[in-house]
Amino acid sequence: MGVHGVDRSDRIPRPKRGVGRAATLIVLQLTILAMTGCGSGSSESAAPSNGQSSEFVLAADKLPRALMRSDVVLLSAQSVLEISNPGFVNDAIPVDVDAITSFGQEPGAFTDYSGWAQIFGSLGISADSTVIVYDDGEMKFASRVRFLVHYFGARSTYIVNGGYNALQPLIANGQLTETGPGTPASAVFNVAIHDNPIHLVQQEDVAAVVGNPQVTLLDVRTQAEYDGCLLLPGITRGGHIPGARNLPVGELLEPQSSNSQFSFLQSPPSLFRIFFDFDLHRADRIIVYCQDGAKSSLAATALIDAGYIDVSLYYLSYLDWQDNQSNPVESIGPCS
Repeated sequence: MGVHGVDRSDRIPRPKRGVGRAATLIVLQLTILAMTGCGSGSSESAAPSNGQSSEFVLAADKLPRALMRSDVVLLSAQSVLEISNPGFVNDAIPVDVDAITSFGQEPGAFTDYSGWAQIFGSLGISADSTVIVYDDGEMKFASRVRFLVHYFGARSTYIVNGGYNALQPLIANGQLTETGPGTPASAVFNVAIHDNPIHLVQQEDVAAVVGNPQVTLLDVRTQAEYDGCLLLPGITRGGHIPGARNLPVGELLEPQSSNSQFSFLQSPPSLFRIFFDFDLHRADRIIVYCQDGAKSSLAATALIDAGYIDVSLYYLSYLDWQDNQSNPVESIGPCS
């Protein structure tokens, strides 16, 4: 155990492309083959499914059984930016996504291990907990929380596919129970950095690969944000990181039939087809970013579930990039 309670004994150094994760690659390739029936993916045809994805996504109808485990901490992601804040089922613990977001944007936050330990410990999470997070059904805020909890130490972490809106049928038939917010149990969260399967990168890492054809910078914001025509709060220099390609995260989602404001993350075969058609290959080195880390956390999860093996997340994203006036940005120029 190192300083500030940080255990780095299982931190895996980032391998070069195609090196050090051969066994993982074989397993992932076999998984995709089993799901698609086609090794290249060029003729793959798979209908969207809302079932459990392969790594971090839990189908809503699997939640009641999952809650039978004694190590589960169920979190309800609360944010003023949600379409509608989710309610509480089975004494879910409220997690203030806005506070976590703000903390993560403070200088030096990602090496403030005691700070993260305090935040997650106060939610009743230990490194041995199985953490399940749901939001209203937009998926991005739950994805932010899941990534951070996993990166800083919890090994088993999931988002509920479809969020609170997808839980309504389970509440109606009595499989889940509407409650008030739960009270977290006392827990000690020991930070142990997990930089796999999603690697965390910082601004200097991204700057070092701008213009490198061996690296794909994937901007998952809307096209209007990517073009520089829509400036969300905090953006003073509209546009995108030079050379980045735009694949809006909405293309990875399937609207829920009960309420089209909310979504399901598409199945692994469907996600693979989307990425493959976008000319992304499983062994490509990909760095994904968005406005501030929420949508890109979801997109990185989708890449992993689709079988991609060299996925990095620029968590601080475009807000961080454009704040440095020495960083170049690209835009389409005057907007209509």
